[in-house]
Amino acid sequence: MTRTRKLVAAMLLVAVVAVSVLTAALATDNTETYAYLPNHSVYFYDVTEEYAWAHREIDTLAVAGVIKGSGDHLFYPGNAITRADFIVMLDRAFGMSQALDSGQIDSKGTFVDVPGNMYYSKSVTAAKAFGVATGTDDNRFLPNQNMTRQDAMVFLKRTLDRTQLTLQAGSLAAFSDAGQVADYARESVSALVNARVIGGSDGKLNPTANVTRAEMAIMLYRATHLLDAGTNAVYEQRNNVVNVCIGAQSYCDVVIENYDASVKYEGLMQYTSLRQENGVIYITLTNRQQIDRTVVYADGQFSFKSAQSNDVLTLPAAADCVAVDVTQPYHQIKEPVSTGDVYRYCYPSVVNGEVAVVYYSKT
Repeated sequence: MTRTRKLVAAMLLVAVVAVSVLTAALATDNTETYAYLPNHSVYFYDVTEEYAWAHREIDTLAVAGVIKGSGDHLFYPGNAITRADFIVMLDRAFGMSQALDSGQIDSKGTFVDVPGNMYYSKSVTAAKAFGVATGTDDNRFLPNQNMTRQDAMVFLKRTLDRTQLTLQAGSLAAFSDAGQVADYARESVSALVNARVIGGSDGKLNPTANVTRAEMAIMLYRATHLLDAGTNAVYEQRNNVVNVCIGAQSYCDVVIENYDASVKYEGLMQYTSLRQENGVIYITLTNRQQIDRTVVYADGQFSFKSAQSNDVLTLPAAADCVAVDVTQPYHQIKEPVSTGDVYRYCYPSVVNGEVAVVYYSKT
């Protein structure tokens, strides 16, 4: 098993542990039970619907502990990432400093501009030991400089070269700015394009542009989900894989068993099966109709009015019920509050006849 595959297994393990708890509850569940498929991050306020192309990857890596926000639930997805921070992300994903600490590889020292007391010093030192970070001729790493897209690809390709995966160089002819790729980066860029880790934008690679934090997340997610095709590892885009929220738990890289390409898997949907097999979580989703509800909360009880009829369903709140605002900025309330307009449009998660989570919009 390659180091990359070890990472993927670790990421799935986070979700598998949660599933084992939930499955026991499902065995006796005779009520409607809902899964919420977000079109935004459920960890970072600022990864909104605007980042629909990256929010799933960002959240998956956040669950795995590979990427972290600023401590205030903000990720700053559009900001440039520094060389030091990029190496820290690589280290968390591939465990370079762990290998250094365990003696699997010998240290080659550090760079003159990387003080030993900085949060990134161990990661950079490990990256140097692996030959991922080579620095300048005068032994500087330039940790505070922004990482360019082509340099990010060089660092990522060098990292993958230290695994058991094989990446073959490909063609850059499809990109109008291929001539702007530096000679030292051309092999790395073409290999990651060939492996479908990099797809470009509007027919361009933008090699000298700064890589953003959201772009970095996409690169790392794809690099840690490569399929070993023998002579060349490739990332396979899977439209039947989603992130879901059930109760207070988030699940990443969930496979839709009854996937239908004509269905838009987003928002609240009923699920009839949730299971784990060989480290993979599978879900069956049904009832694609809109199920917005009007809700009244009082004295520990939720009273729901269906969007399709005048039927009212009253259910108790679970002891640890939380309320989550799905508008932006996303936020979570630890305890439900008396109603009004707060829960006007409600998306409940019902487990064993109790409301575990209320996903709601204010307007």
